[in-house]
Amino acid sequence: MARVENNIITLGLRGKIGDLVFRKRGKKTMVYTASPRKTRLSKKQVEAQVRFSEAVKMAREALGNETELKKFKKMAIDTKKESAYTAAISYFISKQ
Repeated sequence: MARVENNIITLGLRGKIGDLVFRKRGKKTMVYTASPRKTRLSKKQVEAQVRFSEAVKMAREALGNETELKKFKKMAIDTKKESAYTAAISYFISKQ
């Protein structure tokens, strides 16, 4: 694991590039090497991925609405989540 600091090329970068995985938590960007998957995903894992991707889609739509954004910002503070986005994802996953 490596921490990226003050690098204009990787500024705001998230996701996978080749074997490198960039993750952003708060104001820190971390770089990891991608580990190869050794086995196929189980049926439950695939279902969980589908539920999560649906929750992400709903969270992005909701946060585009000013009223919903305020609701999830308050929820994030109340539940001690990192952001309105994580609060929205938690909310939508729990409702599925």
